[in-house]
Amino acid sequence: MKALVIVISLTLALVAGVVSVAQAGTAGTPHYPDLVTQSPTGLKITTDKSTGQKLLKFSNTIANLGNGRFELRPVNDPGNGTTVAYQRLWTHDGVGDWSLYSEIPVGTFEFHSAHNHWHFGGFARYELRNVAPGGGIGRRVVASSDKVSFCMVDTLAVNLALEHAPGARVYQSCSQNAIQGISIGWSDIYGASLPGQSIDITHVQSGTYWLVATADPNNVIVETNDANNAGAVLVTIRSSWKPKQ
Repeated sequence: MKALVIVISLTLALVAGVVSVAQAGTAGTPHYPDLVTQSPTGLKITTDKSTGQKLLKFSNTIANLGNGRFELRPVNDPGNGTTVAYQRLWTHDGVGDWSLYSEIPVGTFEFHSAHNHWHFGGFARYELRNVAPGGGIGRRVVASSDKVSFCMVDTLAVNLALEHAPGARVYQSCSQNAIQGISIGWSDIYGASLPGQSIDITHVQSGTYWLVATADPNNVIVETNDANNAGAVLVTIRSSWKPKQ
């Protein structure tokens, strides 16, 4: 078997990112989040020593650029061993005092042994897709990861100019009973070194592809805009290695 030699060249896809401007919510109405996935960064190729798989690893960043916090509250059910995740929507009165508007069940939390803390299931999806005629993102999925679970915390501020954006981290815990989320104007970053931040490209042929990361792929989260949930980067893979037939 020939050695695998892969060169990655990157072209960023245009995404809403930090240029989005949320409209301020009216007092007494629910304030919704807006999940925006940035283009994947920090791409590298590694080999899994235990399986021999070739992995395309990358960092993924999901920001909240809406006018409401993205917040999930866990509710444990000892009877069946599940932990239901409730999305909490907030509002404020005319003087700026906040109150809970509603709660909606949106999925479940699960214990993630590799990270040793609790994750919200199926929060992201990673795909390697073909390049469509004209250069856009094609529909054919060349390789993909399973739906990725996340522990949502405030990692990095991206736009503190947004109304109601807090100046410091609010969500910081991944324990079973902790409320998770992403504050207005903040982002959650999953680095390339973390488990799950990869796609198996062992059998991917040489060529140019779009690496697409999508937040909330099943659209279970209530937010202002679902059209900006995906971020993408163009990846060129060149290899003399061929998979076994």
